[in-house]
Amino acid sequence: MLAQSGDEDSAMVGVEAGGQMPKGQELRWKWLRSIYRMAQQARLRLWPDDHKVHVRWLDGVPIMVLPGVFDGVRLRSGALLAQTFATLPIPADARVLDLGTGSGIGAIFAARRAAYVVATDINPQAVRCAQANALALGLDRKIQVRSGDLFEPVCDEQFDVILFNPPFYRGQPRDVTDHAWRSPDVFDRFVRELPAHLCPGGFALIVLSTDGDIADVLFSARHLVVRPVKRRDLVNEILTVYEIRVR
Repeated sequence: MLAQSGDEDSAMVGVEAGGQMPKGQELRWKWLRSIYRMAQQARLRLWPDDHKVHVRWLDGVPIMVLPGVFDGVRLRSGALLAQTFATLPIPADARVLDLGTGSGIGAIFAARRAAYVVATDINPQAVRCAQANALALGLDRKIQVRSGDLFEPVCDEQFDVILFNPPFYRGQPRDVTDHAWRSPDVFDRFVRELPAHLCPGGFALIVLSTDGDIADVLFSARHLVVRPVKRRDLVNEILTVYEIRVR
């Protein structure tokens, strides 16, 4: 989740776009990805910037990112999810839920097209950041930001579209900020609880990384239909946005 350049988009027709690489080429590519990833991680350790306030731009929209809030524009996963949503046919009266909203990227792009948006995050600083961005962009009347874990803040509400940029890694978060990166079970709970929060005919959009270790939960869920709709190659990882519907 650490690359910022060298991305390539492709529409997804099957589980893999473009077929399989030859074995030797695949091994060399994995080796290059691991080298690139280690270099990026070393850079972030030596020159951390998470104590600063940043303004990122996504398709002409300014997004403020407060210290301690996951930067989905710089790390690309949140940006790809929001941009994919923007290309899909969404009814004007749609209700959208943005889980783990972070700086509010998904909620902001959703509110430009949908009638009602709820954004949630377990990180109080992220809740403040998303609220500030909604206000600054004049979308505070359409976006309701709530604090809490996963579906807890929405109780039994249902939505036409649910967006989720989940923590890609399994493990115990070191602090509240680290919830954006790892969790022992949040993705398992999402897969299990999703049907109860989708309106009839509704769907979820999620983004996953080849660098993560949670995808097996989604592909083994027999109660869901999963379809890849967008892929972006970031050199150190491949991000894929999946559409999920209930069988």
